[in-house]
Amino acid sequence: MQSQTNLNWGIAAAGRITQDFVTALGTVEKSRHVVVAVADVDGQRAQEFAQRNQIPRHYDGFDALALDREVDVVYVGTLNPFHYAVVHLMLARGKNVLCETPMCLGLEQAKELYSLAEQRGVFLMEGMWSRFFPSYERLRELLNNDVVGEVTQVKIQHGFRLAQMERVCNRSLGGSILMDIGIYALQLGQFVFGVSPVKILPSGTQLNKDRVDVQGEFMLDYGDGRRLLALVTGLENLENDAVITGTKGEIKPYFVNLPAVELLVLYSSEPH
Repeated sequence: MQSQTNLNWGIAAAGRITQDFVTALGTVEKSRHVVVAVADVDGQRAQEFAQRNQIPRHYDGFDALALDREVDVVYVGTLNPFHYAVVHLMLARGKNVLCETPMCLGLEQAKELYSLAEQRGVFLMEGMWSRFFPSYERLRELLNNDVVGEVTQVKIQHGFRLAQMERVCNRSLGGSILMDIGIYALQLGQFVFGVSPVKILPSGTQLNKDRVDVQGEFMLDYGDGRRLLALVTGLENLENDAVITGTKGEIKPYFVNLPAVELLVLYSSEPH
């Protein structure tokens, strides 16, 4: 049997979230994922990151990373406003890319990146980490097996005290509680219903002095009586839970954006 080759990673940005990613790669048993290079707009920070994580190469700027022939895939963990430019650079140079959420700050930019990836024949994915939790596999199984019948409603509350963090409160940094943690509520609706909503009804949006949203409530109408109700906030810590209601019962996945998730199934209309 031919042995598998390593998948060589390049890291774009030497920050906290990329440190978390590199640390996580190191916990994968029998992993063939190897980080071979890191780049940052601050060359000194890239060097320190490389030394701390025993990464063989570091670059001052992202262009050199895009030209590194040993790099198979790049994890982009820059601040939100720079995702588009860095991802575009990597794709144009033929690199596969995993980009931290949100992929872009606008729909047209995201469409352009996916079109470029298709043209270049490379992989591009937004790093929606919760989709890879074991709890989501269990949730998929419950939905596919019709355990709670036809789902009619998903109700979510998701909040942490984040409103003073620069990445959330600063407009120039792409700040937005919806794009920071609200995307996890949105993706759960997509996961459960499998289609795009036909109507979006926002309510109760609260803006800071920079006119950046720090709290919001919204309803997504998926048609045929199906809806998602969500409260997303950076002003307080909430229970961070979700209730998925169907015609036969409910599924309650607690902490929809955290790895330690248990699924509790309540049969509201059928006996166990």
